[in-house]
Amino acid sequence: MTWLVVYSKATQEDKAETNLKNQSFETYLPKFRKEVITLNKIKELIKPLFPRYLFVKITQNSIQKNIGLIRSTYGVSELLKIGEDPLEIKEEIIDSIRLMEKKHFQQLDRAFKKGDKVSIKEGPYKNIEAIFLIDNGEKRATILFDLIGKPTKLIVNKNKLKKTNF
Repeated sequence: MTWLVVYSKATQEDKAETNLKNQSFETYLPKFRKEVITLNKIKELIKPLFPRYLFVKITQNSIQKNIGLIRSTYGVSELLKIGEDPLEIKEEIIDSIRLMEKKHFQQLDRAFKKGDKVSIKEGPYKNIEAIFLIDNGEKRATILFDLIGKPTKLIVNKNKLKKTNF
């Protein structure tokens, strides 16, 4: 048994995986948790670790027979190839990706990290530039900004911040 690398159509990794599974293929789509802030809402999303890529397990002697079936699956763009042959991934590499995914899936990839340069989008401190210090939980954060020459900490809602390049 070996793994092949499938390149999906844009944002259709889940669709490609579902359709491949419906055809009795074993698939693997590594994912991670990511915090996203949109329109004043903080959401946690589960995103593909490798956007547009997933893996399908296949027997060595059935590769040629199944290439057309895999490539014509709804959501699949193509198979990764080296020359004319599909790129094969060893089981050990997939196992190490699974292990890494398991370790890191417990941690949420936060929208802001310590040291990020941010500015406040609204309120009395609108357009104030600051440094992100710490995430105080689900919705709030501590930032550091310069108030009349003195470094000052302020606790704000994360959805009121945006990253900047000051």
